[in-house]
Amino acid sequence: MYCLDDGAALLQGSATDEQATAILSGESVSDGNLTRQMAAQATSSGANSVTLRMPAFLSRERIPWLIATACLLGLMLTLVFAMKAPTRAPGAGSSPIASFYISPPEKSSGFNQLAISPDGRQLAFLATSEGRMVIWLRPIDSFDARPLAGTDGAAGFPFWSRDSRSIYFQTPGKLRRIDLADGTVQTITEIINDIRGFDGTAAPDGTVLFFNGGTGILRLAANQTAPTVLPGYEPTVDRVDRWPFFLPDGKHFLFLATSNDQTRSMVFVGSTSDTERKQLVAADSNAMFTRTASGAGYIIFVREGALLAQNFDTDTNSTIGEPFRVLDRIRFNINSRAFVSVSENATLVFDPFGEGESRQLTWFDRSGKQDETVGNEGLNQRFRLSPDQRLVAVTRSTDGRVTNDLLVLDIARGSSSRLNSGDTSVTEEIWSPDSSRIAFSARRGVNYQIVQKLASGAGQEEVLIDSKDQIYPASWSPDGKFILFVRVDVTTKRDIWILPLDGDRKPFLYFQTPVEDRSGYFSPDGKLIAYQSEESGRDEVYVQTFPASANKWTISTDGGLAPRWSPNGKELFYIQRDGKLMSVDVKTGAGTFEPGIPKPLFDLALARTVPGSDYAVSSDGQRFLFLSRLNESGMSPLAVVMNWMADARK
Repeated sequence: MYCLDDGAALLQGSATDEQATAILSGESVSDGNLTRQMAAQATSSGANSVTLRMPAFLSRERIPWLIATACLLGLMLTLVFAMKAPTRAPGAGSSPIASFYISPPEKSSGFNQLAISPDGRQLAFLATSEGRMVIWLRPIDSFDARPLAGTDGAAGFPFWSRDSRSIYFQTPGKLRRIDLADGTVQTITEIINDIRGFDGTAAPDGTVLFFNGGTGILRLAANQTAPTVLPGYEPTVDRVDRWPFFLPDGKHFLFLATSNDQTRSMVFVGSTSDTERKQLVAADSNAMFTRTASGAGYIIFVREGALLAQNFDTDTNSTIGEPFRVLDRIRFNINSRAFVSVSENATLVFDPFGEGESRQLTWFDRSGKQDETVGNEGLNQRFRLSPDQRLVAVTRSTDGRVTNDLLVLDIARGSSSRLNSGDTSVTEEIWSPDSSRIAFSARRGVNYQIVQKLASGAGQEEVLIDSKDQIYPASWSPDGKFILFVRVDVTTKRDIWILPLDGDRKPFLYFQTPVEDRSGYFSPDGKLIAYQSEESGRDEVYVQTFPASANKWTISTDGGLAPRWSPNGKELFYIQRDGKLMSVDVKTGAGTFEPGIPKPLFDLALARTVPGSDYAVSSDGQRFLFLSRLNESGMSPLAVVMNWMADARK
């Protein structure tokens, strides 16, 4: 430890988050220096530590250990004071920026979605630990984070009540709230478990706005039990309104309006009392509002990968002046949601290492050991391996757009071709049993379709079914005569349907409960269907005969997702709720089916993926293809900047 004449402290070597490393800097954030400074320090010593290097002129001095120890204590006290003291307004004094990194919890999958409390005192984030995706809570002035009981299965971006006392979050089919004082978890309302993202905002009176993909922006007043679509904010043929964020009056809110192909996106101000909208700025992400102690307001948003800030007048709901650059690089997902959160008192939390959510198709053996990779890395979302295992159909986002392209990869040659047209976004795809055709979901305007096309790309696509409801294909029968698909219903959530490909092609219901039923897969002989359902109160894997009969078997014993058959039909795989890939031996005969006891193969953390992700089984049943994160451990830290507007432009 070395002390400078002005009382600042400089630490030589590596210091982890647990050692409370802090960077105290007076440099302006407006020119991007903050990002470069923090990124350079982080990458020079590894993702989980910060290295502050001693200047050359100091390295020649010898400082007694007693002084070094005193300086270390001084630095620790300075950091604690910076964490607890209120931030100052721009130009209202010389309070410096305090910046530091937070490492993910041990034995976790790393950080996912995040949200800092309005008072800036606590950070909530999603992380998988022991196969369970839960919300973790970390006080900013603490070294430790703890998982919140009752938040298993949380998804999307959590958001805080305005008083910072509770957190709202989504689980399959539900909007829930955990009150931090006593840990109680309540189900606030039932919602469609949309696959395209979840985010929300709470007003001081308890009104909640949240985004739910195919439905739009919904409102739930404090005294309501069911949400209603906010008039004027439903999806249209060419626009989706998403990511609401309440302004201080609790009536107006920021939101991002995007075109369906994500080529145009703009931040607007909307209102809960009328349908008028006011255009603010072009942006590539959601916008958030924050203010200084003096009352000056700012909105922050991402444009061309950088975080920008612009002065904002809440009396007129208008921007003032020009936006200025705060950070050079910000991670945001394909749905235009930035991995950034800001408190009302100017504490900023963000992922500084995001290069998009790039993932790579990777083979793993039955012990979880990595084998070879397939194709190129990219913003890959979903995939299906062809029955002959020569080709892979992949949905991929490009250029930061919300829409997905459908690519067909030739595994042996390493080449790829695009299958869908420019005006079509693909979310799910399946192969015909002879590997010649692909059926995929497509949204055109306000309608959803399942279409099929030759995998070579030749000829025209054929519309198999058109619906006002969200639909997507799940499995193609081995004889080629049926497509199993999922239909989303406002009342019964997801249900499993069958589309005949002969005759009048009139769909019929296969399985329906009042809860989620999905992920259906035909067995290799076409006589059975494995699927997952919440009928017992949690997701479990079941098998029924096809056509349906009174025979039904429960396969999983401790929660189950995403069933897959081995090509020989003698084994069934699924993901247990603790994140383990499970194997079940099965015996089939003339009208009989006998499942064995589930056995764990390996934890999905080894495959660098999470429960619910796509996977495929090799023809011999000895390997598994996953979409894996490129980061070997997924343990990149988050950056925290306190008083980030200390030197912001007026």
